[in-house]
Amino acid sequence: MNMTVQSKAAISAGSSAVDAVALQAQDVTIRYRDVTAVDRLSLTVNRGEFVALLGPSGCGKTTFLRAIAGLNPLSAGSIAIDGRPMAGHRLHVPPERRPLNMVFQSYAIWPHLTVRENVGYGVRGQGIRGRELADRVEETLAAVGLLHYADRYGTELSGGQQQRVAVARALATRPFLMLYDEPLSNLDAGLREQVREQIVDLHHRFDTTTIYVTHDQAEALSMADRVVLMNAGRIEQEAEPRTLYHQPSSEFAARFVGPINAMPATVADVGEGFTNVALLDQPGRTLRLGGSERRPRTTGATGQAVIRPEYFELTRLGDTSGDEAAEERNVFVGEVTRAAFVGSRIQCVVATGAMDLAVEVSGVRDIKRGDTVSLRVDPSKVIWLDEPGGEQ
Repeated sequence: MNMTVQSKAAISAGSSAVDAVALQAQDVTIRYRDVTAVDRLSLTVNRGEFVALLGPSGCGKTTFLRAIAGLNPLSAGSIAIDGRPMAGHRLHVPPERRPLNMVFQSYAIWPHLTVRENVGYGVRGQGIRGRELADRVEETLAAVGLLHYADRYGTELSGGQQQRVAVARALATRPFLMLYDEPLSNLDAGLREQVREQIVDLHHRFDTTTIYVTHDQAEALSMADRVVLMNAGRIEQEAEPRTLYHQPSSEFAARFVGPINAMPATVADVGEGFTNVALLDQPGRTLRLGGSERRPRTTGATGQAVIRPEYFELTRLGDTSGDEAAEERNVFVGEVTRAAFVGSRIQCVVATGAMDLAVEVSGVRDIKRGDTVSLRVDPSKVIWLDEPGGEQ
């Protein structure tokens, strides 16, 4: 159910504090008896930013979001919104007094009210009446594309339309901070993509600050300015989407945001602008890494060389060219044992003898099971992950 709360006046156009802090969470800890759901989590969100809290079920992302909303008390730490303390030692500002609104996973549309009445409910709670109320509701309904459904009841709408009503109801109060708790999980794939694009558009149109919880990496990467990846109550990594995907800081981060090929390796030699690593499961085989600030620079260091499936350049080979290609560095030769057409892409498995590699190529390629192929990867695309506690 959407919370009806007081709205925050819009930031003045002449404000110079473009990067002013909207949310400051410091060492937030939330315990339930002997379970620590959120463990000393600190996070700063700037005004106008769209931040996604991403992670698996049970990682603490929703617990933390609810603490921001005032629905979960803190065991330790503090939370401030727009510079005003909201939670901390002997302090807990109730949800209705926080300058925010929240959209939940369930639509929570009141069935006895029309769409217009649902969206206007929180606005009326702010004391707004008459023409101003009508204009606010119509503007918000138009923004979500539901103005022509204004006089229908919630039970007369589809799931996607009901969720858009929930978003409109939250935005109509013009909150300083918008919180979303997996709002698209009940929608089918086509609707999810449509509504997530609309949520981003509304974020920019109404100049809000948004914190969005999801377990879906596609949602987080496509929607957010910054992704905060959580694991076991803590922040595993926070970064812009491209950085998180292409420069993960751990194996957990690498695997959670997309498929990988991980190869245990040790650093063989380091040169100017490159590092060669020996693959432990493939004696005599080395990979070259280059162009990355995070490539290892200590001979003997151990870790994993990681290659995402789409990083490979796939070439079909004739019967006589396989041995020659296999001798090249950063080239693997093998047989396609699976080729699944998934529209714009073909997802393949290539058996190289030493290991099976996941590969993804354009859907226009004519790749089929039984093809002999070479897989080449640019040194700058090979990701290096240190062993936990290791050094580069």
